Amino acid sequence: MHLIASIIQTLLATAQKALPASLFSALRIAAVQLLTGLFLLSSCVDIYRPPEISSPGTYLVVNGYFDSAPGAVTTISLSRTQNLADPKAPPAETKALVSIESSSKAVYTLKEAPAGAYTLTGVSPMPGQTYRLHIKTAGGKEYFSDYVPLVSTPPIDSVNWRPDDDGLQINVNAHDPTNSTRYYRWDFQSTWQYTALYNSLLELKGSRIIDRVDPVFLCWGSDASTNIITTSTARLSQNVVSQFPLVHIPSTSFKLGLKYSILVRQIGLTQAGFDYYDQLAKITQNIGSIFDPQPTQITGNIRSATNASELALGFFRVGNVQSKRIFINRAQLPNAWRINTGLGGCQVDTMTLKDVLANQPALISVEDGTGNYFTSSLECADCRARGGVTKQPDFWK
Repeated sequence: MHLIASIIQTLLATAQKALPASLFSALRIAAVQLLTGLFLLSSCVDIYRPPEISSPGTYLVVNGYFDSAPGAVTTISLSRTQNLADPKAPPAETKALVSIESSSKAVYTLKEAPAGAYTLTGVSPMPGQTYRLHIKTAGGKEYFSDYVPLVSTPPIDSVNWRPDDDGLQINVNAHDPTNSTRYYRWDFQSTWQYTALYNSLLELKGSRIIDRVDPVFLCWGSDASTNIITTSTARLSQNVVSQFPLVHIPSTSFKLGLKYSILVRQIGLTQAGFDYYDQLAKITQNIGSIFDPQPTQITGNIRSATNASELALGFFRVGNVQSKRIFINRAQLPNAWRINTGLGGCQVDTMTLKDVLANQPALISVEDGTGNYFTSSLECADCRARGGVTKQPDFWK
Protein backbone atom coordinates (compact mmCIF):
# COMPACT_ATOMS: atom_id res chain seq x y z
CA MET A 1 0.00 0.00 0.00
CA HIS A 2 2.80 2.44 0.90
CA LEU A 3 4.62 1.59 -2.34
CA ILE A 4 1.50 2.30 -4.43
CA ALA A 5 1.00 5.65 -2.69
CA SER A 6 4.62 6.62 -3.35
CA ILE A 7 4.33 5.77 -7.04
CA ILE A 8 1.14 7.83 -7.40
CA GLN A 9 2.74 10.82 -5.66
CA THR A 10 5.71 10.68 -8.04
CA LEU A 11 3.39 10.55 -11.06
CA LEU A 12 1.38 13.50 -9.76
CA ALA A 13 4.51 15.58 -9.28
CA THR A 14 5.48 14.92 -12.90
CA ALA A 15 1.96 15.57 -14.21
CA GLN A 16 1.70 18.92 -12.38
CA LYS A 17 4.43 20.33 -14.58
CA ALA A 18 3.06 18.96 -17.84
CA LEU A 19 -0.73 19.38 -17.52
CA PRO A 20 -3.02 22.43 -17.36
CA ALA A 21 -4.18 23.34 -13.84
CA SER A 22 -7.80 22.25 -14.40
CA LEU A 23 -6.80 18.86 -15.80
CA PHE A 24 -4.23 18.31 -13.07
CA SER A 25 -6.84 19.11 -10.40
CA ALA A 26 -9.20 16.46 -11.81
CA LEU A 27 -6.34 13.96 -11.96
CA ARG A 28 -5.42 14.66 -8.33
CA ILE A 29 -9.01 14.08 -7.18
CA ALA A 30 -9.11 10.76 -9.06
CA ALA A 31 -5.83 9.72 -7.45
CA VAL A 32 -7.16 10.52 -3.96
CA GLN A 33 -10.30 8.50 -4.65
CA LEU A 34 -8.18 5.58 -5.89
CA LEU A 35 -5.97 5.60 -2.79
CA THR A 36 -9.02 5.82 -0.52
CA GLY A 37 -10.61 2.83 -2.25
CA LEU A 38 -7.45 0.77 -2.00
CA PHE A 39 -7.13 1.61 1.69
CA LEU A 40 -10.70 0.61 2.44
CA LEU A 41 -10.33 -2.59 0.43
CA SER A 42 -7.12 -3.61 2.22
CA SER A 43 -8.59 -2.82 5.64
CA CYS A 44 -11.71 -4.94 5.09
CA VAL A 45 -10.03 -8.28 4.32
CA ASP A 46 -11.07 -10.93 6.82
CA ILE A 47 -9.56 -14.38 7.05
CA TYR A 48 -12.05 -16.99 5.86
CA ARG A 49 -11.85 -20.36 7.51
CA PRO A 50 -14.15 -22.92 5.87
CA PRO A 51 -16.08 -25.06 8.36
CA GLU A 52 -14.27 -28.15 7.05
CA ILE A 53 -10.99 -26.77 8.46
CA SER A 54 -12.26 -26.09 11.97
CA SER A 55 -14.85 -28.86 12.13
CA PRO A 56 -14.48 -31.14 15.18
CA GLY A 57 -15.74 -34.16 13.19
CA THR A 58 -13.31 -36.92 12.27
CA TYR A 59 -13.56 -39.66 9.68
CA LEU A 60 -12.03 -43.11 9.36
CA VAL A 61 -8.95 -43.40 7.14
CA VAL A 62 -8.05 -46.87 5.80
CA ASN A 63 -4.62 -47.58 4.35
CA GLY A 64 -3.47 -51.01 3.17
CA TYR A 65 -4.24 -53.94 0.88
CA PHE A 66 -4.61 -57.74 0.90
CA ASP A 67 -1.12 -58.80 -0.17
CA SER A 68 -0.93 -61.70 -2.64
CA ALA A 69 2.88 -62.06 -2.59
CA PRO A 70 4.01 -65.49 -1.29
CA GLY A 71 4.61 -65.36 2.46
CA ALA A 72 3.64 -61.71 2.68
CA VAL A 73 2.13 -60.08 5.76
CA THR A 74 -1.01 -58.07 5.05
CA THR A 75 -1.25 -54.84 7.05
CA ILE A 76 -4.29 -52.56 7.27
CA SER A 77 -3.72 -49.27 9.10
CA LEU A 78 -6.65 -47.36 10.57
CA SER A 79 -6.55 -43.74 11.69
CA ARG A 80 -8.76 -40.68 11.98
CA THR A 81 -8.74 -37.40 10.10
CA GLN A 82 -7.89 -34.23 12.02
CA ASN A 83 -8.09 -30.47 11.59
CA LEU A 84 -5.52 -28.93 9.27
CA ALA A 85 -4.20 -26.76 12.10
CA ASP A 86 -3.58 -29.74 14.41
CA PRO A 87 0.21 -30.28 14.69
CA LYS A 88 -0.02 -33.78 16.16
CA ALA A 89 0.13 -37.03 14.17
CA PRO A 90 -3.27 -38.39 13.06
CA PRO A 91 -4.81 -40.46 15.88
CA ALA A 92 -4.82 -44.23 15.38
CA GLU A 93 -8.13 -46.11 15.38
CA THR A 94 -7.49 -48.78 17.99
CA LYS A 95 -9.33 -51.87 19.31
CA ALA A 96 -11.31 -52.34 16.11
CA LEU A 97 -12.41 -55.70 14.74
CA VAL A 98 -10.92 -56.01 11.26
CA SER A 99 -11.46 -58.91 8.87
CA ILE A 100 -11.19 -59.78 5.19
CA GLU A 101 -14.12 -61.70 3.71
CA SER A 102 -14.15 -63.67 0.47
CA SER A 103 -17.01 -64.10 -1.97
CA SER A 104 -17.07 -67.79 -0.90
CA LYS A 105 -17.85 -66.70 2.71
CA ALA A 106 -14.37 -67.33 4.14
CA VAL A 107 -13.47 -64.86 6.91
CA TYR A 108 -9.89 -63.96 7.91
CA THR A 109 -9.49 -61.93 11.12
CA LEU A 110 -6.58 -59.51 11.49
CA LYS A 111 -4.69 -58.92 14.75
CA GLU A 112 -3.81 -55.47 16.07
CA ALA A 113 -0.11 -54.82 16.72
CA PRO A 114 1.03 -52.10 17.11
CA ALA A 115 -1.85 -49.74 17.89
CA GLY A 116 -3.90 -48.95 14.79
CA ALA A 117 -2.11 -51.52 12.59
CA TYR A 118 -3.96 -54.77 11.87
CA THR A 119 -2.05 -57.70 10.35
CA LEU A 120 -2.79 -61.05 8.74
CA THR A 121 -0.15 -63.75 8.18
CA GLY A 122 -0.23 -67.12 6.45
CA VAL A 123 -3.17 -66.27 4.17
CA SER A 124 -3.03 -65.35 0.49
CA PRO A 125 -5.90 -64.38 -1.82
CA MET A 126 -6.99 -66.94 -4.42
CA PRO A 127 -7.42 -66.19 -8.14
CA GLY A 128 -11.06 -66.13 -9.18
CA GLN A 129 -12.24 -64.96 -5.75
CA THR A 130 -13.25 -61.45 -4.76
CA TYR A 131 -12.67 -59.96 -1.32
CA ARG A 132 -13.92 -57.15 0.85
CA LEU A 133 -12.68 -55.44 4.00
CA HIS A 134 -14.92 -55.40 7.09
CA ILE A 135 -14.25 -53.01 9.99
CA LYS A 136 -16.13 -52.65 13.26
CA THR A 137 -14.78 -49.93 15.52
CA ALA A 138 -14.68 -50.01 19.29
CA GLY A 139 -17.42 -47.38 19.20
CA GLY A 140 -19.74 -49.72 17.31
CA LYS A 141 -19.45 -48.16 13.85
CA GLU A 142 -19.25 -50.61 10.97
CA TYR A 143 -17.66 -50.26 7.52
CA PHE A 144 -17.44 -52.47 4.42
CA SER A 145 -15.43 -52.09 1.24
CA ASP A 146 -16.67 -53.19 -2.15
CA TYR A 147 -15.78 -56.73 -3.20
CA VAL A 148 -12.63 -56.44 -5.34
CA PRO A 149 -10.75 -59.00 -7.46
CA LEU A 150 -7.13 -60.05 -7.22
CA VAL A 151 -4.97 -57.99 -9.58
CA SER A 152 -1.46 -59.35 -10.17
CA THR A 153 1.11 -56.62 -10.75
CA PRO A 154 3.53 -57.37 -13.61
CA PRO A 155 7.28 -57.03 -12.95
CA ILE A 156 9.09 -53.77 -13.70
CA ASP A 157 11.11 -54.20 -16.88
CA SER A 158 13.61 -51.48 -16.01
CA VAL A 159 14.20 -48.20 -14.26
CA ASN A 160 16.56 -45.99 -16.27
CA TRP A 161 17.79 -42.43 -16.27
CA ARG A 162 19.22 -39.78 -18.55
CA PRO A 163 20.75 -36.35 -17.96
CA ASP A 164 19.08 -33.39 -19.62
CA ASP A 165 19.69 -29.64 -19.63
CA ASP A 166 18.28 -29.18 -16.14
CA GLY A 167 19.12 -32.36 -14.28
CA LEU A 168 18.46 -36.07 -14.02
CA GLN A 169 15.29 -37.63 -15.45
CA ILE A 170 14.33 -41.07 -14.06
CA ASN A 171 11.85 -43.23 -16.02
CA VAL A 172 10.17 -46.61 -15.59
CA ASN A 173 9.36 -49.30 -18.18
CA ALA A 174 6.94 -52.21 -17.84
CA HIS A 175 4.61 -54.47 -19.78
CA ASP A 176 2.00 -57.12 -19.00
CA PRO A 177 1.67 -59.87 -21.63
CA THR A 178 -1.12 -61.51 -19.59
CA ASN A 179 -3.25 -58.33 -19.60
CA SER A 180 -4.00 -58.79 -15.90
CA THR A 181 -4.10 -55.03 -15.64
CA ARG A 182 -3.84 -52.00 -17.85
CA TYR A 183 -3.77 -49.58 -14.93
CA TYR A 184 -0.59 -48.73 -13.02
CA ARG A 185 0.49 -46.71 -10.02
CA TRP A 186 4.03 -46.05 -8.73
CA ASP A 187 5.70 -44.68 -5.66
CA PHE A 188 9.38 -44.54 -4.78
CA GLN A 189 11.91 -44.18 -2.00
CA SER A 190 15.08 -42.14 -2.59
CA THR A 191 18.34 -42.65 -0.67
CA TRP A 192 21.53 -40.66 -1.12
CA GLN A 193 25.02 -40.68 0.32
CA TYR A 194 26.58 -37.38 1.37
CA THR A 195 29.22 -35.91 3.66
CA ALA A 196 29.63 -32.98 6.01
CA LEU A 197 32.00 -30.26 4.83
CA TYR A 198 34.47 -30.81 7.70
CA ASN A 199 35.47 -34.04 9.41
CA SER A 200 34.78 -33.82 13.15
CA LEU A 201 37.47 -35.85 14.95
CA LEU A 202 36.58 -34.84 18.51
CA GLU A 203 33.44 -34.81 20.62
CA LEU A 204 32.28 -33.30 23.89
CA LYS A 205 31.37 -35.74 26.68
CA GLY A 206 30.13 -33.79 29.67
CA SER A 207 32.96 -31.37 30.34
CA ARG A 208 35.62 -33.49 28.59
CA ILE A 209 36.76 -33.44 24.99
CA ILE A 210 37.66 -36.90 23.67
CA ASP A 211 38.43 -38.56 20.36
CA ARG A 212 35.19 -39.15 18.46
CA VAL A 213 34.09 -42.79 18.67
CA ASP A 214 31.35 -42.77 16.03
CA PRO A 215 32.18 -40.85 12.83
CA VAL A 216 29.70 -38.19 11.72
CA PHE A 217 31.29 -37.26 8.40
CA LEU A 218 29.44 -39.70 6.09
CA CYS A 219 25.64 -40.04 6.13
CA TRP A 220 22.70 -41.42 4.19
CA GLY A 221 19.58 -39.34 3.69
CA SER A 222 16.21 -40.54 2.43
CA ASP A 223 12.75 -39.39 1.47
CA ALA A 224 9.66 -40.82 -0.20
CA SER A 225 7.53 -39.70 -3.11
CA THR A 226 4.58 -37.53 -2.20
CA ASN A 227 2.75 -37.23 -5.53
CA ILE A 228 0.27 -39.80 -6.84
CA ILE A 229 1.76 -41.26 -10.03
CA THR A 230 -0.55 -43.22 -12.35
CA THR A 231 -0.94 -44.16 -15.99
CA SER A 232 -3.09 -46.43 -18.14
CA THR A 233 -2.46 -48.46 -21.27
CA ALA A 234 -6.19 -49.07 -21.85
CA ARG A 235 -6.17 -46.99 -25.03
CA LEU A 236 -2.96 -48.47 -26.41
CA SER A 237 -2.79 -51.41 -28.79
CA GLN A 238 -0.13 -53.04 -26.58
CA ASN A 239 0.02 -53.24 -22.81
CA VAL A 240 3.40 -51.51 -22.64
CA VAL A 241 4.60 -48.65 -20.45
CA SER A 242 7.63 -47.06 -22.11
CA GLN A 243 9.87 -44.39 -20.57
CA PHE A 244 7.22 -43.15 -18.17
CA PRO A 245 8.65 -40.17 -16.21
CA LEU A 246 8.80 -40.77 -12.45
CA VAL A 247 10.91 -37.96 -11.04
CA HIS A 248 13.26 -35.21 -12.16
CA ILE A 249 16.18 -34.23 -9.92
CA PRO A 250 17.84 -30.83 -10.50
CA SER A 251 21.51 -30.98 -11.51
CA THR A 252 22.42 -28.89 -8.46
CA SER A 253 20.73 -31.20 -5.94
CA PHE A 254 23.03 -32.40 -3.17
CA LYS A 255 21.31 -35.81 -3.53
CA LEU A 256 23.58 -36.34 -6.53
CA GLY A 257 26.80 -35.34 -4.77
CA LEU A 258 28.22 -38.84 -4.15
CA LYS A 259 25.80 -41.67 -4.82
CA TYR A 260 22.06 -41.83 -5.32
CA SER A 261 19.64 -44.76 -5.23
CA ILE A 262 15.94 -45.04 -5.98
CA LEU A 263 13.61 -47.93 -5.11
CA VAL A 264 10.58 -47.91 -7.41
CA ARG A 265 7.40 -49.75 -6.43
CA GLN A 266 4.83 -50.69 -9.09
CA ILE A 267 1.19 -51.46 -8.30
CA GLY A 268 -1.41 -52.92 -10.65
CA LEU A 269 -4.93 -51.51 -10.28
CA THR A 270 -8.47 -52.19 -11.35
CA GLN A 271 -10.13 -49.50 -13.43
CA ALA A 272 -12.03 -48.37 -10.31
CA GLY A 273 -8.77 -48.13 -8.38
CA PHE A 274 -7.15 -46.17 -11.18
CA ASP A 275 -10.10 -43.77 -11.41
CA TYR A 276 -9.90 -43.17 -7.65
CA TYR A 277 -6.17 -42.37 -7.59
CA ASP A 278 -6.30 -40.42 -10.84
CA GLN A 279 -9.08 -38.18 -9.56
CA LEU A 280 -7.37 -37.85 -6.19
CA ALA A 281 -4.18 -36.73 -7.93
CA LYS A 282 -6.05 -34.15 -9.99
CA ILE A 283 -7.71 -32.44 -7.04
CA THR A 284 -4.71 -32.56 -4.70
CA GLN A 285 -1.81 -31.87 -7.07
CA ASN A 286 -3.32 -29.53 -9.67
CA ILE A 287 -4.97 -26.92 -7.46
CA GLY A 288 -3.75 -23.39 -8.03
CA SER A 289 -5.40 -21.82 -11.04
CA ILE A 290 -8.92 -21.22 -12.30
CA PHE A 291 -8.37 -23.89 -14.96
CA ASP A 292 -7.57 -26.69 -12.50
CA PRO A 293 -10.24 -29.14 -11.26
CA GLN A 294 -12.35 -27.78 -8.42
CA PRO A 295 -12.13 -29.57 -5.05
CA THR A 296 -14.60 -32.42 -4.77
CA GLN A 297 -15.31 -35.18 -2.29
CA ILE A 298 -13.58 -38.49 -3.06
CA THR A 299 -14.07 -41.38 -0.66
CA GLY A 300 -12.89 -44.54 -2.42
CA ASN A 301 -14.58 -47.94 -2.12
CA ILE A 302 -15.11 -48.09 1.67
CA ARG A 303 -18.48 -47.09 3.12
CA SER A 304 -20.20 -46.90 6.47
CA ALA A 305 -22.86 -49.54 7.11
CA THR A 306 -24.28 -47.74 10.13
CA ASN A 307 -24.52 -44.19 8.73
CA ALA A 308 -24.69 -43.69 4.98
CA SER A 309 -23.74 -40.01 5.30
CA GLU A 310 -20.54 -40.71 7.24
CA LEU A 311 -17.33 -40.64 5.20
CA ALA A 312 -14.64 -43.30 5.15
CA LEU A 313 -11.46 -42.48 3.26
CA GLY A 314 -9.25 -44.97 1.43
CA PHE A 315 -9.30 -47.66 -1.23
CA PHE A 316 -9.05 -51.38 -0.47
CA ARG A 317 -7.40 -53.56 -3.09
CA VAL A 318 -6.12 -57.12 -3.46
CA GLY A 319 -2.79 -57.77 -5.18
CA ASN A 320 0.96 -57.46 -4.92
CA VAL A 321 3.72 -54.91 -5.40
CA GLN A 322 6.71 -55.23 -7.72
CA SER A 323 9.88 -53.26 -7.03
CA LYS A 324 13.26 -52.46 -8.55
CA ARG A 325 16.24 -50.48 -7.25
CA ILE A 326 19.00 -48.71 -9.17
CA PHE A 327 22.17 -46.85 -8.10
CA ILE A 328 23.72 -43.79 -9.77
CA ASN A 329 27.30 -42.69 -9.01
CA ARG A 330 28.44 -39.09 -9.32
CA ALA A 331 31.11 -40.21 -11.79
CA GLN A 332 28.33 -41.27 -14.19
CA LEU A 333 26.89 -37.76 -14.35
CA PRO A 334 28.11 -34.81 -16.42
CA ASN A 335 31.28 -33.19 -15.10
CA ALA A 336 29.83 -29.74 -15.74
CA TRP A 337 27.15 -30.19 -13.09
CA ARG A 338 27.90 -28.16 -9.97
CA ILE A 339 26.28 -29.64 -6.89
CA ASN A 340 24.88 -27.13 -4.40
CA THR A 341 25.67 -28.56 -0.97
CA GLY A 342 24.15 -25.61 0.84
CA LEU A 343 27.30 -25.36 2.96
CA GLY A 344 28.97 -22.47 1.18
CA GLY A 345 28.81 -20.28 4.28
CA CYS A 346 30.59 -22.74 6.58
CA GLN A 347 33.53 -21.40 8.55
CA VAL A 348 36.11 -22.77 10.96
CA ASP A 349 36.47 -20.94 14.27
CA THR A 350 39.06 -21.27 17.03
CA MET A 351 37.71 -21.67 20.56
CA THR A 352 39.12 -22.19 24.02
CA LEU A 353 37.79 -25.01 26.16
CA LYS A 354 35.64 -22.48 28.04
CA ASP A 355 34.05 -21.28 24.77
CA VAL A 356 33.48 -24.87 23.64
CA LEU A 357 31.67 -25.70 26.88
CA ALA A 358 29.54 -22.57 26.56
CA ASN A 359 28.62 -22.89 22.86
CA GLN A 360 28.93 -26.67 22.22
CA PRO A 361 29.84 -26.44 18.51
CA ALA A 362 31.04 -29.32 16.36
CA LEU A 363 34.68 -30.06 17.24
CA ILE A 364 37.00 -30.63 14.31
CA SER A 365 40.48 -30.98 15.82
CA VAL A 366 43.01 -29.49 18.22
CA GLU A 367 44.85 -26.37 17.10
CA ASP A 368 48.53 -27.31 17.31
CA GLY A 369 50.58 -25.66 20.03
CA THR A 370 47.83 -23.53 21.56
CA GLY A 371 45.49 -25.91 23.35
CA ASN A 372 42.56 -24.35 21.54
CA TYR A 373 40.18 -26.19 19.23
CA PHE A 374 39.11 -25.85 15.61
CA THR A 375 35.30 -25.79 15.56
CA SER A 376 32.39 -25.24 13.21
CA SER A 377 28.59 -25.42 13.27
CA LEU A 378 26.88 -28.78 13.56
CA GLU A 379 25.45 -28.44 10.05
CA CYS A 380 28.96 -28.03 8.64
CA ALA A 381 30.76 -30.78 10.60
CA ASP A 382 28.05 -33.29 11.60
CA CYS A 383 26.19 -34.87 8.69
CA ARG A 384 23.33 -35.90 10.98
CA ALA A 385 22.34 -32.24 11.32
CA ARG A 386 20.90 -32.44 7.81
CA GLY A 387 18.53 -35.26 8.72
CA GLY A 388 20.66 -38.23 7.69
CA VAL A 389 21.91 -41.29 9.56
CA THR A 390 25.44 -42.64 9.82
CA LYS A 391 24.41 -46.31 9.63
CA GLN A 392 24.79 -47.65 6.10
CA PRO A 393 21.50 -49.13 4.78
CA ASP A 394 21.50 -52.91 4.35
CA PHE A 395 20.77 -52.59 0.63
CA TRP A 396 23.63 -50.16 -0.06
CA LYS A 397 26.39 -51.30 -2.36
